[in-house]
Amino acid sequence: MVSEKAYWKVGGEARLEIGERSLLMGILNVTPDSFSDGGEHLQLFAAVARAESMFQEGAAIVDIGGESTRPGFEPVSFEEEVARVVPVIRELRSRRSDCILSIDTSKAVVAEAALEAGANIVNDVNGFLSDPQLAEVAAKYRAGVVLMRNGRSGEKEGSVLDRIRESWERSLEIAFAAGVKEPAIVLDPGVGFGTTRQEDLEILRGLDLLRSFGFPLLLGTSRKRITAEPLGLPVDLRLEATIATTVAGVAAGVELFRVHDVAENARAVCMADLIYRGNDLDE
Repeated sequence: MVSEKAYWKVGGEARLEIGERSLLMGILNVTPDSFSDGGEHLQLFAAVARAESMFQEGAAIVDIGGESTRPGFEPVSFEEEVARVVPVIRELRSRRSDCILSIDTSKAVVAEAALEAGANIVNDVNGFLSDPQLAEVAAKYRAGVVLMRNGRSGEKEGSVLDRIRESWERSLEIAFAAGVKEPAIVLDPGVGFGTTRQEDLEILRGLDLLRSFGFPLLLGTSRKRITAEPLGLPVDLRLEATIATTVAGVAAGVELFRVHDVAENARAVCMADLIYRGNDLDE
C-alpha cells in the first residue's frame, strides 16, 4: 500500500521512490501507426536518441511499445513486435546500466523477450486479462507491472469508477495467483480506453477515490481525446490541456504520469509538487 515513504519495486533490486515527487514515464512508440507520433522512432538510432533525450528532460522511466493501442489499431505479430522493441532496449541498457525501462505490451512472449533484454517493467493495457501468462512472466523476472483497466472489450454496467475498480480486482487476482508481489504493482484507470469524454472527466474528478483502492496510480492522458475534443484541438496543440490534466493528477495525489512531452510536463509537476505535495524549495 502507498505510505509516506513508498517504493515501486521494478525488477531485481531496482526500485523507484514514489509519493514524494511525481514521476514521469516517457512514451516511446516504435511503431508506424501510433496516433500522435507514429513512424517518428522506427529506426534504432532515432528511438535511442529520443529515449536519451527523455531521460535528460526528467523522465524516470521510458516506456517502449512496438504495437499501437490507438482506437482501430492493426495488430502485429509477436515476432514483429519483438523485432521493434528488443534492439532499442538492448542498446539503451548498454548505454545506461541503471536506467528504468518499461515494455508496453499485452503479449507474454514479447514481455519475456523485453525483460530478458533488460526491461524492468511490464505495462499491460489489458491488465493481464487478455494473456494471463503475462503475469507469470512478470513474476518470474520480478518485474514491476502497470495494470491498466481497458473498457474496449466490454464491461458490466455501473459508473465508470465502479467499472474501473471491478476490472482492477480481476487483474489483481490474476497477478497475485501468478506470484506478482504487491510492491511491484501500479494501477492505471485507462483514460480513453472504452470511455466517453464525459467519463474521462469523471475519472479525472475521481482520482482521489481511485487512490483509495490502495495502490499507486499511473495517469495516462497525454494528447488523448480528452485533451482535444473539449477544445477542438489537433494532435499538435494538446500540450497545455495535457499539462492541465497532469497537474490535476498531482493535486489528487497520483504518483506517476505517462507523457509524450517530458520536458514541459517535468516543469509543470515540479511546481505542482511544491504546491500540492508540500515539497520544500531546494536550497
